[in-house]
Amino acid sequence: MKERKVMLAVAALLLVISSRAHAGAISADSPADFPVEFTDCVESIGVTLVSTERARAYVPAEFILAGEGQPVTPLVVRTARCRGIAVNGYMPKAGEIVQVGLVIVPPDFTGDINNYTLWYYTSDAKLATQLRDVGVAAQHVPTIDYDFDAGDNSLFVRVPRPGSPRLALFGRVSPSPNPAGAFLANWWQQADAGRVKMSTQVPTINIGGANLTLMTDPGNPLGQLIGGGSTGFPIIQQFNTFTTAHMGVSVVVP
Repeated sequence: MKERKVMLAVAALLLVISSRAHAGAISADSPADFPVEFTDCVESIGVTLVSTERARAYVPAEFILAGEGQPVTPLVVRTARCRGIAVNGYMPKAGEIVQVGLVIVPPDFTGDINNYTLWYYTSDAKLATQLRDVGVAAQHVPTIDYDFDAGDNSLFVRVPRPGSPRLALFGRVSPSPNPAGAFLANWWQQADAGRVKMSTQVPTINIGGANLTLMTDPGNPLGQLIGGGSTGFPIIQQFNTFTTAHMGVSVVVP
C-alpha cells in the first residue's frame, strides 16, 4: 500500500510538472523533420500503473522510466479525434489517433509530460507514412472507430485490424467548458537515425473528467503489459477539447 501511494504521488507529479530548461544542444535539424497541425479535437487521456519489470523490456535502456527502481510505473493511453489533421503543409483531413506509451523522465528537460511510444495508430495515411519515414513504428488503421456522443457523454474507441495489438476503450466523459492554459506533450521513440521526438504544443486546452476502461486480448503484448484483458485508469482520467495544436516531429541526435 505504501509503495502504491508513493507511485501515485510520483505519477501525479510527473504529469503536472513543467520544466522548460534545455539540456544543451542535443538536437540536429533534419530534412525529415516535419510539422503537423491539428484543429477542433477531442481527446481522452488515461494513466494506469503496470509492472516496471515488464515495462522495462519495451523501452531502450537510455530512456528512464518514471517508476525506475519501483515495482510499478505509469502507462498512458491517449485517443484523439480531430476535424483537421494537416501534415507538412498538406490539406487538412479529419482523422483519429490512438497512442500507448510509458511515462519517462524528460530526455531533454522539456515538456509537461514525456512518454516513450509503444504503439501509435492513426487513420491518417499521410501522417502514418511520414512518421514511418523518420523511424516511428506508426500503424495506418483507416477504420479506427471513434464515437463520442455529446448527448449522453459516452465515448467508445476501437482499434481493429490491421492495428496490432488491437484494443478498445470506452466509458463516460465529462467535457469542461473552461480553458486550463497551455500544455506540451512529448512522445519519443528510438529509431535507426536517432531518437524521434513528437512534440505537441496545445495553446489552450479544456480539461474535463472521464471514467474509462481499456480492453484488449490478455495474450497480446498490451495485455501482457497490463497484466490481463482490461484495466481502468486509477491515476488520471481526462476528456479534453482544444481548438488548435501544433506537433513538431524531429530526429534528436544525442
